[in-house]
Amino acid sequence: MSRYRYPTQSTAPHQNISVDAHPARQISLLDFPPELMIRILLFLSPLDIISCRRTCRKLYNLCSDSTFCYLIQMERSAVNDNMNPSLSYSQRLRILEKREEAWAMLHFHRSVSFPIPFNWSNHWSCTDGALLLGTAPDCESSESTVGHSYVTLPSLSDSQDQKFEWKRHSFDIEVIDIELAVHEHDMIAALTA
Repeated sequence: MSRYRYPTQSTAPHQNISVDAHPARQISLLDFPPELMIRILLFLSPLDIISCRRTCRKLYNLCSDSTFCYLIQMERSAVNDNMNPSLSYSQRLRILEKREEAWAMLHFHRSVSFPIPFNWSNHWSCTDGALLLGTAPDCESSESTVGHSYVTLPSLSDSQDQKFEWKRHSFDIEVIDIELAVHEHDMIAALTA
């Protein structure tokens, strides 16, 4: 027989039993270490980061980090983060600010030229850093297209010269139009006759 007695139906219906005698201490976001606060703040939208910066000096200093400044500048510029992953956020921010300044003044300091080693037609498309040109059967006929060639364009932020490698695909029949959706679907579509 057990020496403990278990409560039965005869116990008082409104009896409260406290498991923890100490009340729970509320923790403020400002009590967390800065590294954890930054991790939490990264879940905010850029507009919320701006609002958060206005609340107190500690959050202003945290939200003034180059990571948050870059996220805010990306929102202002309406661009995606498609830079080289090895770049730090301060480097990305400088590149983005220079880009915005160049667009504001229409003053670009660097251009890239590369050869087109084939006969190209009047079909072309450019999206998400890929250039696609229709391939013409001969030099005299730029109206008809029998294939396509595409190349990945370099980023102007890369300091190294990149090698351009054209990739080609030929069709057995005439192509009416060619389009690409590289970023969205990793796809090239050709409408043939």
